[in-house]
Amino acid sequence: MATGQDIANLAESSAGLVYAEVLADGAYYYSITIPALIVATYGGGTGLPTQRECLELLGCYGSGKVRKFTEIVAATALCGELSLGSAVVAGEWVGAHERLGRNRP
Repeated sequence: MATGQDIANLAESSAGLVYAEVLADGAYYYSITIPALIVATYGGGTGLPTQRECLELLGCYGSGKVRKFTEIVAATALCGELSLGSAVVAGEWVGAHERLGRNRP
């Protein structure tokens, strides 16, 4: 929303597939596929002053910048998924919420 994306497209684009594998050399491969990602860098809400500024800060405002913006969106989603998965596997996710008061009104 901060970059002027259509709210309906945010919901429509939210489905993704995460894949993880430990490779033969011990490296950890982690990827995300977002098959219906819909984003824009020009037109509509992207031209509103604050939303345009957010896109400009990312170097993504204007025609021809959508692939760069798509990569940023996908990389952000990938980092969030990796962080969440790591916290769950390490047994820290619930504890962090308890320590930070996220389970209290």
